[in-house]
Amino acid sequence: MQFDTNASAFPLNESLKKAQGEAQFFMEPKALKIFRVFVYAVIIVLALVGNIAVCAISRRNPRLQTSTFFLLMNLAVSDIGSVLCLPFLLPELYVGNWMMGFAMCKLLKPSVVLFNFVTTNTLLAIACDRFRSIVFPFVARPSTSETRLILSLLWLIALLFSLPSYGAMKVIYYPQESHDLYCSDMFSSDKELDFSYRRIYTLTMYTLQVVLPVLVISALTLKITTTLKDIRLIPVSLRRSSSLNSTPNASPHSSLLNLNKLNMNSTSFMKRQAMEKKFLRMLMTVLLVFVLCYVPFQTMYLFYEFHPTLFTSPYMQTLSEFMYLIVWLPNVLNPVCYGFMNEHYKRAFKALIFHPRKFYRMLKLKRSFSQSVLSTALSKLSLSSKSKL
Repeated sequence: MQFDTNASAFPLNESLKKAQGEAQFFMEPKALKIFRVFVYAVIIVLALVGNIAVCAISRRNPRLQTSTFFLLMNLAVSDIGSVLCLPFLLPELYVGNWMMGFAMCKLLKPSVVLFNFVTTNTLLAIACDRFRSIVFPFVARPSTSETRLILSLLWLIALLFSLPSYGAMKVIYYPQESHDLYCSDMFSSDKELDFSYRRIYTLTMYTLQVVLPVLVISALTLKITTTLKDIRLIPVSLRRSSSLNSTPNASPHSSLLNLNKLNMNSTSFMKRQAMEKKFLRMLMTVLLVFVLCYVPFQTMYLFYEFHPTLFTSPYMQTLSEFMYLIVWLPNVLNPVCYGFMNEHYKRAFKALIFHPRKFYRMLKLKRSFSQSVLSTALSKLSLSSKSKL
Protein backbone atom coordinates (compact mmCIF):
# COMPACT_ATOMS: atom_id res chain seq x y z
CA MET A 1 0.00 0.00 0.00
CA GLN A 2 1.37 3.39 -1.01
CA PHE A 3 0.86 6.70 0.78
CA ASP A 4 1.81 10.29 0.12
CA THR A 5 1.25 13.69 1.74
CA ASN A 6 -0.60 15.41 -1.10
CA ALA A 7 -3.42 17.75 -0.26
CA SER A 8 -7.00 16.62 -0.51
CA ALA A 9 -9.41 17.65 -3.24
CA PHE A 10 -10.85 20.35 -0.99
CA PRO A 11 -9.36 23.86 -0.77
CA LEU A 12 -6.55 24.06 1.73
CA ASN A 13 -6.68 26.01 4.95
CA GLU A 14 -4.25 26.32 7.83
CA SER A 15 -5.97 23.75 10.06
CA LEU A 16 -5.92 21.09 7.41
CA LYS A 17 -2.35 21.81 6.35
CA LYS A 18 -1.19 21.45 9.95
CA ALA A 19 -3.02 18.15 10.28
CA GLN A 20 -1.66 16.94 6.97
CA GLY A 21 1.86 17.39 8.27
CA GLU A 22 1.12 14.64 10.77
CA ALA A 23 -0.87 12.34 8.45
CA GLN A 24 -0.10 10.06 5.53
CA PHE A 25 -2.50 9.86 2.59
CA PHE A 26 -3.21 6.96 0.30
CA MET A 27 -1.51 7.46 -3.06
CA GLU A 28 -4.05 6.83 -5.77
CA PRO A 29 -2.63 4.39 -8.36
CA LYS A 30 -1.93 5.87 -11.77
CA ALA A 31 -4.28 3.38 -13.44
CA LEU A 32 -7.11 4.52 -11.17
CA LYS A 33 -6.40 8.16 -12.06
CA ILE A 34 -6.46 7.34 -15.77
CA PHE A 35 -9.75 5.49 -15.31
CA ARG A 36 -11.21 8.50 -13.53
CA VAL A 37 -10.14 10.85 -16.32
CA PHE A 38 -11.59 8.42 -18.88
CA VAL A 39 -14.94 8.49 -17.06
CA TYR A 40 -14.82 12.29 -17.11
CA ALA A 41 -14.22 12.20 -20.87
CA VAL A 42 -17.22 9.89 -21.36
CA ILE A 43 -19.35 12.21 -19.23
CA ILE A 44 -18.32 15.21 -21.33
CA VAL A 45 -19.20 13.52 -24.64
CA LEU A 46 -22.50 11.97 -23.51
CA ALA A 47 -23.64 15.08 -21.65
CA LEU A 48 -22.96 17.35 -24.63
CA VAL A 49 -24.69 15.02 -27.10
CA GLY A 50 -27.69 14.37 -24.86
CA ASN A 51 -28.31 17.95 -23.74
CA ILE A 52 -27.73 19.47 -27.18
CA ALA A 53 -30.28 16.96 -28.52
CA VAL A 54 -32.74 18.02 -25.80
CA CYS A 55 -32.29 21.68 -26.79
CA ALA A 56 -32.74 20.89 -30.50
CA ILE A 57 -35.86 18.80 -29.87
CA SER A 58 -37.41 21.38 -27.54
CA ARG A 59 -36.60 24.24 -29.87
CA ARG A 60 -37.96 22.74 -33.07
CA ASN A 61 -40.91 20.65 -31.92
CA PRO A 62 -44.06 22.83 -31.81
CA ARG A 63 -45.63 20.60 -29.13
CA LEU A 64 -42.75 21.42 -26.78
CA GLN A 65 -43.15 25.19 -27.03
CA THR A 66 -44.58 25.52 -23.51
CA SER A 67 -43.23 27.03 -20.31
CA THR A 68 -42.51 23.59 -18.82
CA PHE A 69 -40.41 22.39 -21.74
CA PHE A 70 -38.66 25.76 -21.97
CA LEU A 71 -37.58 25.19 -18.37
CA LEU A 72 -36.35 21.70 -19.28
CA MET A 73 -34.37 23.24 -22.13
CA ASN A 74 -32.92 25.77 -19.68
CA LEU A 75 -31.87 22.86 -17.46
CA ALA A 76 -30.11 21.31 -20.46
CA VAL A 77 -28.38 24.63 -21.25
CA SER A 78 -27.02 24.87 -17.70
CA ASP A 79 -25.76 21.26 -17.96
CA ILE A 80 -24.02 22.11 -21.25
CA GLY A 81 -22.39 25.16 -19.68
CA SER A 82 -21.02 23.25 -16.69
CA VAL A 83 -19.76 20.37 -18.87
CA LEU A 84 -17.90 22.83 -21.11
CA CYS A 85 -15.92 23.90 -18.02
CA LEU A 86 -14.95 20.34 -17.14
CA PRO A 87 -12.17 19.77 -19.76
CA PHE A 88 -10.24 22.73 -18.33
CA LEU A 89 -10.54 21.29 -14.81
CA LEU A 90 -9.21 17.85 -15.76
CA PRO A 91 -5.47 18.76 -15.47
CA GLU A 92 -5.98 19.80 -11.84
CA LEU A 93 -8.12 16.73 -11.13
CA TYR A 94 -5.37 14.48 -12.52
CA VAL A 95 -2.20 16.20 -11.27
CA GLY A 96 -3.52 17.96 -8.17
CA ASN A 97 -1.87 21.24 -9.21
CA TRP A 98 -3.51 24.25 -10.89
CA MET A 99 -1.95 24.70 -14.34
CA MET A 100 -4.43 26.95 -16.19
CA GLY A 101 -3.34 30.38 -14.93
CA PHE A 102 -5.00 33.18 -12.98
CA ALA A 103 -7.65 34.20 -15.56
CA MET A 104 -9.00 30.65 -15.98
CA CYS A 105 -9.04 30.20 -12.21
CA LYS A 106 -11.16 33.35 -11.90
CA LEU A 107 -13.53 32.15 -14.62
CA LEU A 108 -13.92 28.37 -14.46
CA LYS A 109 -14.71 27.35 -10.90
CA PRO A 110 -17.15 30.22 -10.19
CA SER A 111 -18.83 29.44 -13.52
CA VAL A 112 -19.42 25.87 -12.33
CA VAL A 113 -21.03 27.35 -9.19
CA LEU A 114 -23.20 29.56 -11.43
CA PHE A 115 -24.39 26.69 -13.63
CA ASN A 116 -25.11 24.46 -10.62
CA PHE A 117 -27.18 27.25 -9.08
CA VAL A 118 -29.14 27.62 -12.33
CA THR A 119 -29.80 23.87 -12.25
CA THR A 120 -31.31 23.94 -8.75
CA ASN A 121 -33.30 27.11 -9.59
CA THR A 122 -34.69 25.47 -12.72
CA LEU A 123 -35.72 22.29 -10.89
CA LEU A 124 -37.57 24.45 -8.38
CA ALA A 125 -39.20 26.48 -11.19
CA ILE A 126 -40.37 23.29 -12.94
CA ALA A 127 -41.98 22.06 -9.71
CA CYS A 128 -43.71 25.44 -9.26
CA ASP A 129 -44.91 25.35 -12.88
CA ARG A 130 -46.49 21.90 -12.46
CA PHE A 131 -48.00 22.98 -9.13
CA ARG A 132 -49.66 25.95 -10.82
CA SER A 133 -50.82 23.84 -13.75
CA ILE A 134 -52.42 21.07 -11.68
CA VAL A 135 -53.55 22.66 -8.42
CA PHE A 136 -54.77 25.85 -10.13
CA PRO A 137 -55.90 24.59 -13.56
CA PHE A 138 -57.92 27.73 -14.41
CA VAL A 139 -54.89 30.01 -14.15
CA ALA A 140 -53.56 30.87 -17.61
CA ARG A 141 -50.19 29.53 -18.65
CA PRO A 142 -47.28 31.99 -18.70
CA SER A 143 -46.89 33.67 -22.08
CA THR A 144 -43.68 33.50 -24.07
CA SER A 145 -42.53 36.88 -22.76
CA GLU A 146 -43.35 35.85 -19.17
CA THR A 147 -41.43 32.60 -19.62
CA ARG A 148 -38.41 34.52 -20.92
CA LEU A 149 -38.63 36.81 -17.90
CA ILE A 150 -38.69 33.79 -15.57
CA LEU A 151 -35.63 32.29 -17.27
CA SER A 152 -33.80 35.62 -17.05
CA LEU A 153 -34.57 35.85 -13.34
CA LEU A 154 -33.24 32.32 -12.78
CA TRP A 155 -29.92 33.25 -14.35
CA LEU A 156 -29.78 36.65 -12.64
CA ILE A 157 -30.33 35.16 -9.17
CA ALA A 158 -27.68 32.52 -9.83
CA LEU A 159 -25.23 35.19 -11.01
CA LEU A 160 -25.81 37.36 -7.94
CA PHE A 161 -25.09 34.52 -5.52
CA SER A 162 -22.05 33.44 -7.58
CA LEU A 163 -20.43 36.90 -7.59
CA PRO A 164 -18.63 36.35 -4.23
CA SER A 165 -16.98 33.26 -5.72
CA TYR A 166 -15.91 35.20 -8.82
CA GLY A 167 -14.38 37.88 -6.60
CA ALA A 168 -12.68 35.57 -4.09
CA MET A 169 -11.19 32.94 -6.44
CA LYS A 170 -7.39 33.21 -6.56
CA VAL A 171 -4.32 31.19 -7.46
CA ILE A 172 -2.62 30.51 -4.12
CA TYR A 173 1.07 29.65 -3.84
CA TYR A 174 2.38 27.36 -1.08
CA PRO A 175 6.18 27.06 -1.44
CA GLN A 176 6.39 24.35 1.24
CA GLU A 177 4.01 22.03 -0.66
CA SER A 178 4.97 19.60 -3.42
CA HIS A 179 2.01 20.87 -5.47
CA ASP A 180 2.56 24.56 -4.90
CA LEU A 181 -0.27 26.17 -6.94
CA TYR A 182 -3.94 25.90 -5.98
CA CYS A 183 -7.03 27.58 -7.37
CA SER A 184 -9.12 28.35 -4.30
CA ASP A 185 -11.31 31.10 -2.92
CA MET A 186 -9.76 33.58 -0.47
CA PHE A 187 -12.24 36.10 0.90
CA SER A 188 -9.75 38.04 3.02
CA SER A 189 -6.02 38.24 3.66
CA ASP A 190 -6.80 37.96 7.36
CA LYS A 191 -6.98 34.26 8.22
CA GLU A 192 -9.74 34.53 10.83
CA LEU A 193 -11.91 36.70 8.59
CA ASP A 194 -11.29 34.38 5.65
CA PHE A 195 -12.46 31.38 7.68
CA SER A 196 -15.58 33.27 8.83
CA TYR A 197 -16.51 34.56 5.37
CA ARG A 198 -15.87 31.18 3.78
CA ARG A 199 -18.09 29.40 6.28
CA ILE A 200 -20.90 31.95 5.94
CA TYR A 201 -20.80 31.69 2.15
CA THR A 202 -20.62 27.88 2.18
CA LEU A 203 -23.54 27.58 4.61
CA THR A 204 -25.61 30.09 2.60
CA MET A 205 -25.00 28.31 -0.69
CA TYR A 206 -25.73 24.91 0.86
CA THR A 207 -29.04 26.21 2.21
CA LEU A 208 -30.05 27.81 -1.10
CA GLN A 209 -28.80 25.03 -3.38
CA VAL A 210 -29.65 21.93 -1.36
CA VAL A 211 -31.89 22.37 1.67
CA LEU A 212 -34.54 24.81 0.39
CA PRO A 213 -34.94 23.34 -3.14
CA VAL A 214 -35.29 19.78 -1.86
CA LEU A 215 -37.81 20.75 0.84
CA VAL A 216 -39.89 23.00 -1.43
CA ILE A 217 -39.91 20.57 -4.36
CA SER A 218 -40.87 17.70 -2.05
CA ALA A 219 -43.75 19.72 -0.56
CA LEU A 220 -45.02 20.81 -3.99
CA THR A 221 -44.78 17.27 -5.34
CA LEU A 222 -46.75 15.93 -2.38
CA LYS A 223 -49.51 18.47 -3.00
CA ILE A 224 -49.52 17.68 -6.74
CA THR A 225 -49.82 13.96 -6.01
CA THR A 226 -52.79 14.39 -3.67
CA THR A 227 -54.48 16.74 -6.16
CA LEU A 228 -54.13 14.23 -9.00
CA LYS A 229 -55.89 11.64 -6.88
CA ASP A 230 -58.88 13.89 -6.18
CA ILE A 231 -59.66 15.67 -9.43
CA ARG A 232 -59.82 15.18 -13.16
CA LEU A 233 -57.70 17.50 -15.25
CA ILE A 234 -59.03 19.59 -18.11
CA PRO A 235 -57.19 19.51 -21.43
CA VAL A 236 -54.41 22.05 -21.84
CA SER A 237 -56.14 23.74 -24.81
CA LEU A 238 -59.13 24.62 -22.60
CA ARG A 239 -57.20 25.98 -19.64
CA ARG A 240 -56.58 29.42 -21.07
CA SER A 241 -60.20 29.90 -22.14
CA SER A 242 -61.52 28.54 -18.86
CA SER A 243 -59.34 30.92 -16.88
CA LEU A 244 -60.93 33.85 -18.69
CA ASN A 245 -64.38 32.83 -17.42
CA SER A 246 -63.28 32.34 -13.84
CA THR A 247 -63.40 35.18 -11.34
CA PRO A 248 -60.11 36.34 -9.81
CA ASN A 249 -61.38 35.89 -6.24
CA ALA A 250 -62.71 32.37 -6.79
CA SER A 251 -61.17 29.78 -4.49
CA PRO A 252 -59.25 26.80 -5.93
CA HIS A 253 -61.77 24.43 -4.34
CA SER A 254 -64.73 26.04 -6.11
CA SER A 255 -62.80 26.05 -9.38
CA LEU A 256 -62.18 22.34 -9.06
CA LEU A 257 -65.84 21.69 -8.33
CA ASN A 258 -66.87 23.64 -11.41
CA LEU A 259 -64.32 21.68 -13.38
CA ASN A 260 -65.96 18.36 -12.56
CA LYS A 261 -69.30 19.76 -13.74
CA LEU A 262 -68.03 20.47 -17.23
CA ASN A 263 -69.40 18.15 -19.89
CA MET A 264 -66.18 16.78 -21.42
CA ASN A 265 -64.83 13.54 -22.72
CA SER A 266 -63.70 11.35 -19.82
CA THR A 267 -61.18 9.58 -22.05
CA SER A 268 -59.28 12.81 -22.68
CA PHE A 269 -59.38 13.49 -18.93
CA MET A 270 -57.81 10.16 -18.12
CA LYS A 271 -55.22 10.57 -20.84
CA ARG A 272 -54.26 14.00 -19.57
CA GLN A 273 -54.08 12.72 -16.00
CA ALA A 274 -51.82 9.86 -17.08
CA MET A 275 -49.53 12.34 -18.86
CA GLU A 276 -49.31 14.51 -15.76
CA LYS A 277 -48.44 11.47 -13.62
CA LYS A 278 -45.70 10.45 -16.06
CA PHE A 279 -44.25 13.96 -16.05
CA LEU A 280 -44.41 13.99 -12.24
CA ARG A 281 -42.50 10.70 -12.12
CA MET A 282 -39.89 12.16 -14.47
CA LEU A 283 -39.51 15.23 -12.25
CA MET A 284 -39.15 13.06 -9.16
CA THR A 285 -36.56 10.90 -10.90
CA VAL A 286 -34.52 13.98 -11.90
CA LEU A 287 -34.76 15.27 -8.32
CA LEU A 288 -33.68 11.88 -6.95
CA VAL A 289 -30.67 11.84 -9.28
CA PHE A 290 -29.80 15.34 -8.09
CA VAL A 291 -30.06 14.36 -4.42
CA LEU A 292 -28.06 11.13 -4.77
CA CYS A 293 -25.28 12.60 -6.94
CA TYR A 294 -24.98 16.22 -5.85
CA VAL A 295 -25.94 16.38 -2.19
CA PRO A 296 -23.35 13.93 -0.70
CA PHE A 297 -20.32 15.88 -1.98
CA GLN A 298 -21.84 19.23 -0.97
CA THR A 299 -22.59 17.86 2.50
CA MET A 300 -19.03 16.57 2.79
CA TYR A 301 -17.73 19.98 1.72
CA LEU A 302 -19.92 21.66 4.35
CA PHE A 303 -18.54 19.40 7.08
CA TYR A 304 -15.03 20.05 5.81
CA GLU A 305 -15.43 23.83 6.17
CA PHE A 306 -16.40 23.55 9.84
CA HIS A 307 -14.29 20.50 10.83
CA PRO A 308 -11.31 20.23 8.43
CA THR A 309 -9.29 18.02 10.77
CA LEU A 310 -11.88 15.26 10.38
CA PHE A 311 -10.71 14.83 6.78
CA THR A 312 -7.18 13.61 7.49
CA SER A 313 -8.09 9.95 6.98
CA PRO A 314 -5.63 8.20 4.62
CA TYR A 315 -8.35 7.46 2.06
CA MET A 316 -10.26 10.76 2.29
CA GLN A 317 -8.52 12.34 -0.70
CA THR A 318 -9.39 9.46 -3.04
CA LEU A 319 -12.94 9.30 -1.65
CA SER A 320 -13.48 13.02 -2.24
CA GLU A 321 -12.16 12.72 -5.81
CA PHE A 322 -14.69 10.02 -6.68
CA MET A 323 -17.53 11.79 -4.91
CA TYR A 324 -16.73 14.85 -7.02
CA LEU A 325 -16.88 12.60 -10.09
CA ILE A 326 -20.40 11.53 -9.11
CA VAL A 327 -21.47 15.20 -8.97
CA TRP A 328 -21.18 15.32 -12.78
CA LEU A 329 -23.38 12.29 -13.46
CA PRO A 330 -26.73 14.22 -13.54
CA ASN A 331 -25.46 16.03 -16.66
CA VAL A 332 -25.62 12.66 -18.43
CA LEU A 333 -28.57 11.11 -16.62
CA ASN A 334 -31.03 14.00 -17.06
CA PRO A 335 -31.43 13.52 -20.86
CA VAL A 336 -31.74 9.77 -20.24
CA CYS A 337 -34.62 10.44 -17.83
CA TYR A 338 -36.32 12.64 -20.41
CA GLY A 339 -35.93 9.97 -23.08
CA PHE A 340 -37.31 7.12 -20.98
CA MET A 341 -40.10 8.96 -19.16
CA ASN A 342 -41.52 11.45 -21.68
CA GLU A 343 -43.18 10.34 -24.91
CA HIS A 344 -42.14 13.42 -26.92
CA TYR A 345 -38.47 13.03 -26.07
CA LYS A 346 -38.64 9.24 -26.37
CA ARG A 347 -39.83 9.37 -29.98
CA ALA A 348 -37.33 12.08 -30.85
CA PHE A 349 -34.39 10.24 -29.26
CA LYS A 350 -35.34 6.98 -31.01
CA ALA A 351 -35.42 8.78 -34.34
CA LEU A 352 -32.13 10.53 -33.55
CA ILE A 353 -30.34 7.27 -32.63
CA PHE A 354 -31.73 4.88 -35.22
CA HIS A 355 -32.69 7.22 -38.08
CA PRO A 356 -30.66 10.43 -37.73
CA ARG A 357 -31.26 11.64 -41.30
CA LYS A 358 -35.00 11.08 -40.96
CA PHE A 359 -34.91 12.87 -37.60
CA TYR A 360 -33.29 16.03 -38.98
CA ARG A 361 -35.62 15.94 -42.01
CA MET A 362 -38.60 15.64 -39.67
CA LEU A 363 -37.43 18.61 -37.60
CA LYS A 364 -37.06 20.74 -40.72
CA LEU A 365 -40.54 19.74 -41.93
CA LYS A 366 -42.11 20.52 -38.56
CA ARG A 367 -40.41 23.88 -38.43
CA SER A 368 -41.40 24.80 -41.98
CA PHE A 369 -44.98 23.61 -41.34
CA SER A 370 -45.30 25.69 -38.16
CA GLN A 371 -43.87 28.72 -39.94
CA SER A 372 -46.31 28.30 -42.85
CA VAL A 373 -49.25 27.96 -40.45
CA LEU A 374 -48.15 31.08 -38.62
CA SER A 375 -47.70 33.08 -41.82
CA THR A 376 -51.12 31.94 -43.08
CA ALA A 377 -52.78 32.98 -39.81
CA LEU A 378 -51.08 36.36 -39.89
CA SER A 379 -52.08 36.95 -43.50
CA LYS A 380 -55.71 36.07 -42.76
CA LEU A 381 -55.66 38.37 -39.76
CA SER A 382 -54.29 41.26 -41.83
CA LEU A 383 -56.87 40.66 -44.58
CA SER A 384 -59.73 40.62 -42.10
CA SER A 385 -58.54 43.83 -40.51
CA LYS A 386 -58.29 45.50 -43.93
CA SER A 387 -61.80 44.36 -44.86
CA LYS A 388 -63.18 45.86 -41.66
CA LEU A 389 -61.53 49.14 -42.51
